[in-house]
Amino acid sequence: MPTGSIDRRVARTRNLLQQALFKLTAEKGYAEVTVEDICRQADVGRSTFYTHYPDKDSLRKATIGEHMKTLQTRGAERHSQRNAKGFSFSGPVFEHARATREMHRALMGGKKREMPEEIRDWITSQVRCELANIQASDKGGARLEIATRFTVGAFFEVMHWWLEEDTELSPAEIDQMFLQLTFQGVNAVLADPTSVE
Repeated sequence: MPTGSIDRRVARTRNLLQQALFKLTAEKGYAEVTVEDICRQADVGRSTFYTHYPDKDSLRKATIGEHMKTLQTRGAERHSQRNAKGFSFSGPVFEHARATREMHRALMGGKKREMPEEIRDWITSQVRCELANIQASDKGGARLEIATRFTVGAFFEVMHWWLEEDTELSPAEIDQMFLQLTFQGVNAVLADPTSVE
């Protein structure tokens, strides 16, 4: 059998397992999902699962890792052409979320609305880095941290609502509204810190 066929079969099986994990996570939360659940949903045997992943956490980590590669690539492309009025990460993430809506619903939805730590950490680091560029002083201070947490929290809440409600708003439209709301508050605190003292 040609190597390419084996690679395609491996990729197909892993994709089935990843999609099963997303669907089940959205339905009942990651903590409640078992390897048996995943195998049943993906219609693969337990031995096949363990051929690819040693446990559920490894599947989750590999799945999020693949997802993060796409987000990081899009963010880097946007950063190279970013204007001063927006974040480099938000537009590409909204676009990717629309294209892979079910996956994002699973990542951000479910009964417990769990957000993978890897994604939250990446978004947080992007926000902190970009906000530091507009802060007047004290780049490691409390204002920067508060603005970062405010922005990250707002981003995930807007994203969750947008995906769940099936609105007609395009990725560009929701990104524009998010940026307008965010930067009005953030600029007031970071660019002119005396305004809150």
